[in-house]
Amino acid sequence: MQKFVVNLNDSENISLLKQPDLECFVVDTSLAKLENIVKQAREADKIILVSGANACEMCKKIAADGVLLDLSKSEHCAKEINFARKQIGDKAIGVISRNRRHEAMIISECEPDFVVFKAWHDGLDKVQELVSWYNEMFLIQSAVILAEKGLAKSKFDCDIVIGSSEDYKEYKR
Repeated sequence: MQKFVVNLNDSENISLLKQPDLECFVVDTSLAKLENIVKQAREADKIILVSGANACEMCKKIAADGVLLDLSKSEHCAKEINFARKQIGDKAIGVISRNRRHEAMIISECEPDFVVFKAWHDGLDKVQELVSWYNEMFLIQSAVILAEKGLAKSKFDCDIVIGSSEDYKEYKR
């Protein structure tokens, strides 16, 4: 069964920390009151992953559970993943990959905890095919980040779906 992870994009959505079916949240380093959100997540026994600029540094500073690195534009994925691993130790690392098989293979060789593919309405069939192929080839968990509104999580054969609070409301229906 897929896990749904909410990408908290503003501090008004922190009420979602109380939802029993949500275990994990992604917070951007630019989010206001980030340390307060992490404190509330700890109290609710939730997992917090940090994304954005200086995610690894912030992960250490606020004692988050890991990072979500967007390496979809990087030409040096392996180097950046290895650097992140040295910075945060044994905390969780998720990596957003380009939607290409070659990049997914390179990232998987670095053994992150999960590999993320971005999904849009345009090219949806290709993303679905890529995720299915990935799951056949690798044991590392796969995730899809819903980059646009209105994408049904059931369309993807993945372990994790990352979406907004609005996507979560649709997921609950």
